[in-house]
Amino acid sequence: MASPDELSYLVEEGVIDAVHARLMSGKEATVYVVERAGFLGAAKVYRARDDRSFKKVSSYTEGRNQTRNTRDRRAMDKKTTYGRGLLEEGWQDMEFRALRAAWDAGVRVPEPFFLYENVLFMELVVDANGAPASRLADFNFSPEQAAAHHLDIFLQVKALLETGRIHGDLSAYNVLMAAQGPTIIDMPQVVEASKNNNARHILMRDLRNVTEHLSRFDARLLRFANCGAALFRHLERGTLGTVGGPEESAPQGKTGAGRRGRDAERGRAGRAKRNRGPAPPR
Repeated sequence: MASPDELSYLVEEGVIDAVHARLMSGKEATVYVVERAGFLGAAKVYRARDDRSFKKVSSYTEGRNQTRNTRDRRAMDKKTTYGRGLLEEGWQDMEFRALRAAWDAGVRVPEPFFLYENVLFMELVVDANGAPASRLADFNFSPEQAAAHHLDIFLQVKALLETGRIHGDLSAYNVLMAAQGPTIIDMPQVVEASKNNNARHILMRDLRNVTEHLSRFDARLLRFANCGAALFRHLERGTLGTVGGPEESAPQGKTGAGRRGRDAERGRAGRAKRNRGPAPPR
Protein backbone atom coordinates (compact mmCIF):
# COMPACT_ATOMS: atom_id res chain seq x y z
CA MET A 1 0.00 0.00 0.00
CA ALA A 2 1.31 3.43 -0.89
CA SER A 3 2.22 5.61 2.07
CA PRO A 4 0.09 8.70 2.73
CA ASP A 5 1.98 11.88 1.92
CA GLU A 6 2.24 12.97 5.53
CA LEU A 7 4.12 9.78 6.48
CA SER A 8 6.04 9.05 3.28
CA TYR A 9 9.09 10.97 4.50
CA LEU A 10 9.28 8.70 7.54
CA VAL A 11 9.48 5.65 5.27
CA GLU A 12 12.17 7.35 3.19
CA GLU A 13 14.16 8.19 6.33
CA GLY A 14 13.82 4.64 7.68
CA VAL A 15 11.90 5.64 10.79
CA ILE A 16 9.12 3.23 9.78
CA ASP A 17 9.06 0.43 7.22
CA ALA A 18 5.51 0.75 5.91
CA VAL A 19 2.12 2.39 6.38
CA HIS A 20 -0.70 -0.17 6.26
CA ALA A 21 -3.92 1.79 6.79
CA ARG A 22 -5.49 4.95 8.12
CA LEU A 23 -7.12 3.97 11.38
CA MET A 24 -9.05 7.05 12.44
CA SER A 25 -9.15 10.79 11.97
CA GLY A 26 -10.03 13.17 14.78
CA LYS A 27 -10.09 16.83 15.66
CA GLU A 28 -6.42 17.04 16.52
CA ALA A 29 -4.73 14.18 14.64
CA THR A 30 -4.94 11.27 12.22
CA VAL A 31 -3.86 7.79 13.33
CA TYR A 32 -2.28 5.19 11.00
CA VAL A 33 -1.35 1.54 11.36
CA VAL A 34 2.37 1.39 10.65
CA GLU A 35 5.11 -1.21 10.70
CA ARG A 36 8.59 -0.90 12.18
CA ALA A 37 11.07 -3.75 12.54
CA GLY A 38 8.30 -6.32 12.05
CA PHE A 39 6.11 -4.74 14.73
CA LEU A 40 2.69 -3.23 14.01
CA GLY A 41 2.00 -0.03 15.90
CA ALA A 42 0.00 3.17 15.69
CA ALA A 43 1.35 6.48 14.43
CA LYS A 44 -0.57 9.57 15.53
CA VAL A 45 0.12 12.48 13.20
CA TYR A 46 -0.82 15.78 14.82
CA ARG A 47 -2.53 18.37 12.69
CA ALA A 48 -1.02 21.78 12.13
CA ARG A 49 -2.20 24.12 14.87
CA ASP A 50 -4.34 26.20 12.47
CA ASP A 51 -6.27 23.06 11.47
CA ARG A 52 -7.10 21.87 14.97
CA SER A 53 -10.36 22.45 16.75
CA PHE A 54 -9.72 22.28 20.49
CA LYS A 55 -12.40 24.10 22.43
CA LYS A 56 -11.71 26.41 25.36
CA VAL A 57 -7.99 25.69 25.22
CA SER A 58 -7.24 27.94 28.20
CA SER A 59 -9.20 25.66 30.55
CA TYR A 60 -6.80 22.82 29.74
CA THR A 61 -3.53 24.73 29.60
CA GLU A 62 -3.88 26.44 32.98
CA GLY A 63 -0.99 25.37 35.16
CA ARG A 64 1.04 23.77 32.38
CA ASN A 65 3.62 26.45 31.74
CA GLN A 66 5.23 27.08 35.14
CA THR A 67 8.43 25.36 34.05
CA ARG A 68 8.93 27.78 31.13
CA ASN A 69 10.94 30.96 31.51
CA THR A 70 9.19 34.32 31.75
CA ARG A 71 9.70 35.13 28.07
CA ASP A 72 8.18 31.82 26.96
CA ARG A 73 5.20 32.09 29.29
CA ARG A 74 4.51 35.64 28.15
CA ALA A 75 4.70 34.60 24.49
CA MET A 76 2.27 31.73 25.08
CA ASP A 77 -0.13 33.94 27.02
CA LYS A 78 -0.12 36.51 24.20
CA LYS A 79 -0.27 33.76 21.54
CA THR A 80 2.50 35.27 19.46
CA THR A 81 3.88 33.21 16.56
CA TYR A 82 6.69 32.01 18.82
CA GLY A 83 4.28 31.35 21.68
CA ARG A 84 1.85 29.39 19.50
CA GLY A 85 4.74 27.22 18.35
CA LEU A 86 5.61 26.46 21.97
CA LEU A 87 1.99 25.58 22.71
CA GLU A 88 1.91 23.25 19.71
CA GLU A 89 5.01 21.42 20.92
CA GLY A 90 3.47 21.31 24.38
CA TRP A 91 0.33 19.43 23.26
CA GLN A 92 2.39 16.63 21.74
CA ASP A 93 4.90 16.36 24.56
CA MET A 94 2.13 16.54 27.17
CA GLU A 95 0.28 13.61 25.61
CA PHE A 96 3.44 11.51 25.39
CA ARG A 97 4.39 12.19 29.01
CA ALA A 98 0.82 11.64 30.24
CA LEU A 99 0.55 8.31 28.41
CA ARG A 100 3.93 7.20 29.75
CA ALA A 101 3.03 8.10 33.33
CA ALA A 102 -0.38 6.44 32.99
CA TRP A 103 1.09 3.26 31.47
CA ASP A 104 3.75 3.03 34.17
CA ALA A 105 1.05 3.45 36.84
CA GLY A 106 -1.04 0.59 35.45
CA VAL A 107 -3.73 2.65 33.73
CA ARG A 108 -5.08 0.90 30.64
CA VAL A 109 -3.79 3.15 27.84
CA PRO A 110 -1.77 2.43 24.68
CA GLU A 111 1.91 2.27 25.54
CA PRO A 112 3.74 5.25 24.01
CA PHE A 113 7.07 4.44 22.35
CA PHE A 114 8.54 7.73 21.12
CA LEU A 115 7.87 11.10 19.55
CA TYR A 116 9.45 11.91 16.19
CA GLU A 117 8.80 15.47 15.02
CA ASN A 118 4.97 15.76 14.90
CA VAL A 119 4.29 12.00 15.10
CA LEU A 120 3.63 9.95 18.23
CA PHE A 121 4.41 6.24 17.88
CA MET A 122 2.55 3.95 20.26
CA GLU A 123 1.03 0.54 20.79
CA LEU A 124 -1.72 -0.55 18.43
CA VAL A 125 -4.74 -1.36 20.63
CA VAL A 126 -6.43 -4.55 19.40
CA ASP A 127 -9.57 -6.50 20.24
CA ALA A 128 -9.93 -10.18 21.15
CA ASN A 129 -9.55 -11.12 17.47
CA GLY A 130 -6.32 -9.16 17.02
CA ALA A 131 -7.99 -6.47 14.89
CA PRO A 132 -7.72 -2.75 15.72
CA ALA A 133 -10.12 -2.15 18.60
CA SER A 134 -13.34 -0.22 17.99
CA ARG A 135 -14.68 2.62 20.12
CA LEU A 136 -17.04 2.18 23.04
CA ALA A 137 -19.52 4.31 21.10
CA ASP A 138 -19.75 1.66 18.38
CA PHE A 139 -21.26 -1.08 20.60
CA ASN A 140 -24.57 -2.03 22.14
CA PHE A 141 -24.50 -3.61 25.59
CA SER A 142 -26.72 -5.55 27.94
CA PRO A 143 -27.43 -3.77 31.26
CA GLU A 144 -24.94 -6.06 32.98
CA GLN A 145 -22.23 -5.31 30.43
CA ALA A 146 -22.89 -1.57 30.62
CA ALA A 147 -22.57 -1.62 34.43
CA ALA A 148 -19.34 -3.64 34.25
CA HIS A 149 -17.79 -1.31 31.68
CA HIS A 150 -18.83 1.73 33.69
CA LEU A 151 -17.07 0.40 36.76
CA ASP A 152 -13.99 -0.53 34.75
CA ILE A 153 -13.69 2.90 33.12
CA PHE A 154 -14.31 4.63 36.45
CA LEU A 155 -11.43 2.70 37.97
CA GLN A 156 -9.17 3.63 35.05
CA VAL A 157 -10.08 7.30 35.60
CA LYS A 158 -9.36 6.89 39.31
CA ALA A 159 -5.99 5.29 38.58
CA LEU A 160 -5.14 8.17 36.23
CA LEU A 161 -6.17 10.63 38.94
CA GLU A 162 -3.76 8.91 41.31
CA THR A 163 -0.98 10.06 38.95
CA GLY A 164 -2.28 13.62 39.39
CA ARG A 165 -3.93 13.81 35.98
CA ILE A 166 -7.41 14.08 34.48
CA HIS A 167 -8.11 13.05 30.88
CA GLY A 168 -9.89 16.29 29.99
CA ASP A 169 -11.94 15.10 27.02
CA LEU A 170 -13.20 11.66 27.98
CA SER A 171 -16.21 10.23 26.16
CA ALA A 172 -17.42 7.04 24.48
CA TYR A 173 -15.41 8.10 21.42
CA ASN A 174 -11.99 7.89 23.04
CA VAL A 175 -12.38 4.62 24.90
CA LEU A 176 -11.44 1.55 22.85
CA MET A 177 -12.88 -1.89 23.57
CA ALA A 178 -9.61 -3.79 23.69
CA ALA A 179 -9.00 -7.45 24.45
CA GLN A 180 -7.82 -6.50 27.96
CA GLY A 181 -10.81 -4.23 28.59
CA PRO A 182 -11.85 -0.61 27.95
CA THR A 183 -8.73 1.36 27.05
CA ILE A 184 -8.44 5.15 27.29
CA ILE A 185 -6.88 7.02 24.35
CA ASP A 186 -6.33 10.61 23.16
CA MET A 187 -4.78 12.62 25.97
CA PRO A 188 -3.37 15.90 24.55
CA GLN A 189 -5.85 17.86 26.69
CA VAL A 190 -4.77 16.11 29.89
CA VAL A 191 -5.13 18.29 32.99
CA GLU A 192 -2.85 18.37 36.02
CA ALA A 193 -5.32 18.24 38.87
CA SER A 194 -3.25 20.18 41.42
CA LYS A 195 -2.46 23.08 39.07
CA ASN A 196 -5.75 23.73 37.31
CA ASN A 197 -8.66 25.59 38.90
CA ASN A 198 -11.05 23.84 36.49
CA ALA A 199 -9.90 20.34 37.48
CA ARG A 200 -12.98 19.40 39.50
CA HIS A 201 -15.37 20.51 36.76
CA ILE A 202 -13.35 18.73 34.06
CA LEU A 203 -13.26 15.46 36.04
CA MET A 204 -17.01 15.66 36.63
CA ARG A 205 -17.63 16.25 32.93
CA ASP A 206 -15.38 13.34 31.89
CA LEU A 207 -17.22 10.85 34.09
CA ARG A 208 -20.64 12.28 33.29
CA ASN A 209 -19.97 11.83 29.56
CA VAL A 210 -19.22 8.13 30.04
CA THR A 211 -22.03 7.60 32.54
CA GLU A 212 -24.69 9.20 30.35
CA HIS A 213 -23.60 7.16 27.34
CA LEU A 214 -23.69 3.82 29.19
CA SER A 215 -26.96 4.72 30.91
CA ARG A 216 -28.61 4.24 27.50
CA PHE A 217 -28.18 0.53 28.18
CA ASP A 218 -28.74 0.61 31.95
CA ALA A 219 -30.69 3.63 33.21
CA ARG A 220 -29.72 2.79 36.79
CA LEU A 221 -26.25 4.16 36.03
CA LEU A 222 -27.69 7.68 36.07
CA ARG A 223 -27.42 7.59 39.86
CA PHE A 224 -23.67 7.99 39.25
CA ALA A 225 -24.03 10.99 36.93
CA ASN A 226 -22.06 13.26 39.30
CA CYS A 227 -19.68 10.66 40.71
CA GLY A 228 -16.74 12.82 39.60
CA ALA A 229 -17.49 15.30 42.39
CA ALA A 230 -17.12 12.63 45.07
CA LEU A 231 -13.99 11.28 43.43
CA PHE A 232 -12.42 14.74 43.43
CA ARG A 233 -13.24 15.12 47.13
CA HIS A 234 -11.34 11.90 47.78
CA LEU A 235 -8.38 13.38 45.91
CA GLU A 236 -8.47 16.49 48.09
CA ARG A 237 -8.74 14.43 51.27
CA GLY A 238 -6.05 11.95 50.29
CA THR A 239 -8.46 9.02 50.41
CA LEU A 240 -8.41 7.83 46.78
CA GLY A 241 -7.07 4.50 47.99
CA THR A 242 -10.38 3.78 49.71
CA VAL A 243 -12.44 4.18 46.54
CA GLY A 244 -13.65 0.91 45.03
CA GLY A 245 -16.32 2.24 42.69
CA PRO A 246 -18.46 5.27 41.83
CA GLU A 247 -20.51 6.88 44.56
CA GLU A 248 -24.15 7.76 44.01
CA SER A 249 -25.01 11.38 43.27
CA ALA A 250 -26.84 13.40 45.90
CA PRO A 251 -30.53 13.97 45.03
CA GLN A 252 -31.27 17.20 43.20
CA GLY A 253 -31.87 20.12 45.54
CA LYS A 254 -30.07 18.53 48.50
CA THR A 255 -26.48 19.18 49.47
CA GLY A 256 -26.22 16.04 51.58
CA ALA A 257 -22.45 15.62 51.90
CA GLY A 258 -23.20 12.57 54.01
CA ARG A 259 -25.41 10.93 51.41
CA ARG A 260 -22.88 8.58 49.98
CA GLY A 261 -24.01 5.80 47.69
CA ARG A 262 -22.89 2.27 48.20
CA ASP A 263 -19.68 1.35 46.43
CA ALA A 264 -19.92 -0.79 43.32
CA GLU A 265 -18.09 -4.09 43.28
CA ARG A 266 -14.40 -3.50 43.82
CA GLY A 267 -12.45 -3.78 40.57
CA ARG A 268 -8.90 -3.61 39.48
CA ALA A 269 -7.38 -0.69 37.61
CA GLY A 270 -4.45 -2.69 36.32
CA ARG A 271 -4.07 -3.92 32.83
CA ALA A 272 -2.61 -7.10 31.39
CA LYS A 273 1.04 -7.00 30.52
CA ARG A 274 1.61 -6.62 26.79
CA ASN A 275 4.57 -6.96 24.50
CA ARG A 276 6.72 -3.87 24.36
CA GLY A 277 7.28 -2.12 21.06
CA PRO A 278 10.40 -1.16 19.14
CA ALA A 279 12.99 1.30 20.38
CA PRO A 280 13.03 4.85 18.93
CA PRO A 281 15.34 5.58 15.98
CA ARG A 282 18.79 6.85 16.79
